[in-house]
Amino acid sequence: MDILPSIRLPALLVLLPLIAVIVSRQGSKPQSEPPRLSETIPFVSNTRQFITNKQRFINRVRKALKSSPIVSCWLGPLKIHFVTGGSNVSIIFRSSFTSEPWINRIQKHAAGYTSTDLQKFAEDKSGGLSLPRKGTKSPPPPPKKRIWHAIHRMNEDGLMNEYSVTTFARTYQVFFNEHVSKFPVGEWDEDVQIFPFLKRSMAIAATRSMLGHRIMDLYPDIVEAFWDWEQYGETLAFGMAERLNRRAVAARNKFCDMCFRWYEIAVGDNVRVGEWEPIFGSQMSRGHVRWMKNFDFSDRTIGGIFALFSFGLHANTIPIGTWMLIEIIRDPDLYRAVQEEISQTIIKGHTCSEFLDYTKLASLPLIQSIYTEILRLHVQILVTRTSIEPVKVAGYELPRGSVLQAPTAVPHLDEEIWGTPEHPAREFWAYRHVELKEIRNATSQTSQQLEFSMKGRTASYFPYGGGFHICAGRKYAKCEILTSVAMIISRFDVEFIEWVKSDGSRSERSAMDSTGNAVATHSDRDMKVRWRRLW
Repeated sequence: MDILPSIRLPALLVLLPLIAVIVSRQGSKPQSEPPRLSETIPFVSNTRQFITNKQRFINRVRKALKSSPIVSCWLGPLKIHFVTGGSNVSIIFRSSFTSEPWINRIQKHAAGYTSTDLQKFAEDKSGGLSLPRKGTKSPPPPPKKRIWHAIHRMNEDGLMNEYSVTTFARTYQVFFNEHVSKFPVGEWDEDVQIFPFLKRSMAIAATRSMLGHRIMDLYPDIVEAFWDWEQYGETLAFGMAERLNRRAVAARNKFCDMCFRWYEIAVGDNVRVGEWEPIFGSQMSRGHVRWMKNFDFSDRTIGGIFALFSFGLHANTIPIGTWMLIEIIRDPDLYRAVQEEISQTIIKGHTCSEFLDYTKLASLPLIQSIYTEILRLHVQILVTRTSIEPVKVAGYELPRGSVLQAPTAVPHLDEEIWGTPEHPAREFWAYRHVELKEIRNATSQTSQQLEFSMKGRTASYFPYGGGFHICAGRKYAKCEILTSVAMIISRFDVEFIEWVKSDGSRSERSAMDSTGNAVATHSDRDMKVRWRRLW
């Protein structure tokens, strides 16, 4: 898949000099400001590189942050302060920072919310906590009319409780099994590519689990429309002029229109109450419906809301699932070890609705270590927060409204934190997050077993962000990823054939992180395998 954004050099040459003129009016940089990230063409080069090769841009930021714990640059119309170091990163997770302005940019540009609906978010200064934010006008609106608090409550009720996750684990297994079961038991399929298989099967299973059957019945090609839009998500969020980004805007509008037309038809049907139903799917989806009605959102915004809902379901889970399978399959010894560990979770005499005990699966030490390692290596998120008051970071006084970003790649790839003489931090090592523990049974016999352990390094690991605004869907994401990987590993014999490019042609090298804009990086090569279903 070509994930290079549609903004090309001619458009940048038109747009970015205009930004440079605007920025230059801010005056020269006083000595009290943080050092700037170097660039060949002031106000232009960094933005261009971020759009066209985010990985290289982040590598430059990493290098700059070795000399200073805070570095600034302009990305389009935004002045960004990049920070590193445990104490500095922890500051942006405090209550003096919020992610709301960045969420507003995503809502406006990546999802196409209307200006009227965006104003509803902008007018609510009370924040998402139970108690209104300090400085909120008195009297504050009632909780149900505080839009940020209502979102938080909706996510807490629908995404964070264990009952909802367990329900999702059951329904997802049913729908993912439909794709697994298409391969006859005992027969080798000689031409399977990992990412294309997961890209469709995981997306369909998650969509049906969370949004029901109806949306897939109305739009059988909605998964393809999603991936067409997904490749432009981060580029859109930075708010480049739509006339210079027409392919991205067209992809966004097409997918959002599909989401709204499904909602418009579905909302007129009677929805039975229960764990799952075919019209709106999950309780989380129905919670969105109630929330949207409460705040009287427009048709266009409703489409954008469900588009972002889908982004949370697919955009990062599927690349991470792909990387997990790539690393497990390429090492036959690791494959057998994982297969043996997963066998503990298989439900004997399983029904058609559940094959694996997800609670057990999520607690397995080796599978947890692999999941943690893949997130460490392949989540390249810029955790973004905006200060709601003047703050001091790394010795610099920053005004209210300052935008700070903490690149996960800086601490996640730090050799001093993660590296060992045999296994550098940039290298995948399945056993980096486990320890051998000696246990004694009732007869005083001792044995050793693996135990998952972050070894006190949690402050240097934040693939889902942190603080109050940490990713609300992280439990669902983990469930979808581990369940998909476990169902394949436990039910197939798999043999590696070769590495292939996106067009299916043979590659002389293995997979690396792509250079496109994504939170969880896609692999730039795919793994071609042969597999045989066991049961």
